[in-house]
Amino acid sequence: MKRILLLGGVTEALAIARTLGPQHVYSLAGVGRVPTDLRCEVRVGGYGGAEGLAHYMGEQGIDLLLDATHPYA
Repeated sequence: MKRILLLGGVTEALAIARTLGPQHVYSLAGVGRVPTDLRCEVRVGGYGGAEGLAHYMGEQGIDLLLDATHPYA
């Protein structure tokens, strides 16, 4: 099964996160309330740019990235 990293930040991202199983990761920049009712892992904080994000994805075995951040973020 593929492992998904969901980058959140909008209401729709939280709705998607609620459908994810425990093998997936919902990532928030750290602004706002952190949901506690999700089955998936929740990660809070940045990645330090594109290289940091790529490193995290490789290190964590992430197969798919879904960017559901705010379009002007």
